[in-house]
Amino acid sequence: LISGGFAFVYEAQDLGSGREYALKRLLSNEEERSRAIIQEVCFLKKLSGHPNIVQFCSAASIGKEESDTGQAEFLLLTELCRGQLVEFLKKSETKGPLSCDTVLKIFYQTCRAVQHMHRQKPPIIHRDLKVENLLLSNQGTIKLCDFGSATTVSHAPDYSWSAQRRALVEEEVTRNTTPMYRTPEIVDLYSNFPIGEKQDIWHPFEDGAKLRIVNGKYSIPADDTRYSVFHGLIRATLKVNPEERLSITELVNQLQEIAAARSVNPKSPITELLEQNGGYGNAAPSRGPPPPGGPVSSGQGGGLAVAEYEQSYGGLLDILRGGPGRLLTNLKDTSSKVIQSVANYAKGDLDISYITSRIAVMSFPAEGVESAIKNNIEDVRLFLDSKHPGHYAVYNLSSRTYRPAKFHNRVGAPASPACALRAGLR
Repeated sequence: LISGGFAFVYEAQDLGSGREYALKRLLSNEEERSRAIIQEVCFLKKLSGHPNIVQFCSAASIGKEESDTGQAEFLLLTELCRGQLVEFLKKSETKGPLSCDTVLKIFYQTCRAVQHMHRQKPPIIHRDLKVENLLLSNQGTIKLCDFGSATTVSHAPDYSWSAQRRALVEEEVTRNTTPMYRTPEIVDLYSNFPIGEKQDIWHPFEDGAKLRIVNGKYSIPADDTRYSVFHGLIRATLKVNPEERLSITELVNQLQEIAAARSVNPKSPITELLEQNGGYGNAAPSRGPPPPGGPVSSGQGGGLAVAEYEQSYGGLLDILRGGPGRLLTNLKDTSSKVIQSVANYAKGDLDISYITSRIAVMSFPAEGVESAIKNNIEDVRLFLDSKHPGHYAVYNLSSRTYRPAKFHNRVGAPASPACALRAGLR
């Protein structure tokens, strides 16, 4: 779908359910970039579930020692959307300007996504809001994506800041923002304006001219009557001093008032873009059948055997669109080491599969930063304690270890997977 220097996005399909996904493959040859990728995954997991933020499904990684590329590799699995909003807008331009109601829906749904980010504790700042980072879902709604530049770090520069400190902040900001979208407070750190969530409340300057940005020099076409309802909001978001700009909640509230006055539901699908580009998409296929044996309740008889693997136990995503040749060219043997961890589960669920009602397998439970892309060991324990209280044993088939006390000393180390299966079937 998309490719760049260190990132590739594929359209992927789970052959078992027929469900399609977007699979983002990221490469890293340095520790700092690996940390940034893991942070991106953490942000998306935390934000996922909001109707205007792309849905997180799963993630996986391998170290550079295991990769054929000699770099660390990360896979991020998300819902598959119809495409970038910018491409839909380009097609629509040939048919004339968008209606005011369509612009209102795009504006409102984007702001709702940003509002969800700013409501986190601490607030998450996107820092790279632009039309290229907005997708149109199969249902016709806006989805914000790409959290690789996001941060929770704010700054409050003052006259005590040294030139070196300002230069370090400027370097980090420059690396994570696009020139024409930068705000006055990050273009000129000597203004001593606070640098925080208001970075996301701004309007792009096409030429990225620093003087125009820091002085807030812009003009609204005098003959623009079609979109005049937004002129006041544009002026309120282009205040040089970020403390004078509208907050995202104030912006959402004012857009709701405009929508009510126009009898528009701003959360509804953007039908104008859909109709001009082939109509509505199909609803996503179901996730497939539940684990063998049906839902597991805490009251069922017998116990549960959980086997933990680090090696491949079959591909959950069997192919990437474009045929096997393209798959081998792009992923080579790496896919067999990584894809098995990419499971289609809902937000908050664990990457765990039931073989029978009494046997389940899962990846090695992780702690610390690694838990961003693998099952968190505390979440696994809470799951087992709630679903199978006092009736489970954990068999560690990995070469890695952890304290058995994490699972109330119910951890065994069988000689082989067959031994674990026999123990679970007793």
